[in-house]
Amino acid sequence: MAHRQTVLIAGATGNVGGGAAAALARRGAHVVLLGRKHKTLEARADSIRAALSEAGIEDSAIETLAIDFSDMDSVRLAATDALNRFPTIDGLVLSSVALVQNGPNILPNGHELMFATNVMGPFLFTQLLMERMQQSDALVLHVIKPSQKDIEWDDLESIQKHNTDVAYNRTKTMNRIVAAELARRYAGKISSVAFNPSFIIDKKDPALNERWPTGFMGIFWRAMAAVAAKPPPVAGEPIADLMLSYPDRQAINGALFKLGKRATKPDKAMSDVASGQRLWHELVLITGPTPK
Repeated sequence: MAHRQTVLIAGATGNVGGGAAAALARRGAHVVLLGRKHKTLEARADSIRAALSEAGIEDSAIETLAIDFSDMDSVRLAATDALNRFPTIDGLVLSSVALVQNGPNILPNGHELMFATNVMGPFLFTQLLMERMQQSDALVLHVIKPSQKDIEWDDLESIQKHNTDVAYNRTKTMNRIVAAELARRYAGKISSVAFNPSFIIDKKDPALNERWPTGFMGIFWRAMAAVAAKPPPVAGEPIADLMLSYPDRQAINGALFKLGKRATKPDKAMSDVASGQRLWHELVLITGPTPK
């Protein structure tokens, strides 16, 4: 019997993560849905199970794991839970994202909310699972946005000069930088890719109206959704392909994909080795020690 791959999906109740979870479960993967609210996670798991059952697929393996990526204590507890529950971790999809207006929004731990959720938490979680993932040549897939905002090294979290759009896009630039640096540091041990999903919106999501930004940004997003948004399977299927269809994952280590197509031109953020090394060092300092 073929090995059933275990894939953890951060942001599994969102548009891209939800599409990935459904596609992977349909293909027989052991899917672990990660998100902040247990009730929402269980509802999404039940929804995927029901869809699989309608398709005549009963042998599904879907579990949930609560985690708040803005809270490093929650990240550490969730990582411990994952290591206790899952002897093998074959893949990690990092699609959790926060876009929060009217910032900077400073958390009790002193960090800015978008930076903590989009960059710090996923980085720490990946590091805490690293030893386990190396045992199975795991693939870490970073869901990215192709925006480019230079890092302000003296204001890494965009607290001193905060603009919502700039701060958000800076965290998304950091996602690409981390994806590439992870690929360089762990080549031959795990694989790391960046994945541009294009514009994915689940228009059937009953909570969609609560997710829109306010003001001009909200008007722009709604207009874009009306003319350009694609449904979750458009991103979910190629994510499942990347996770399950490469016997030699090193063949795609360090690559950038737009949906199912591999980019041929170098990406500015991913090619910036100096920024990769510096950002990695900064994130290690602010997230604290992790297992070697």
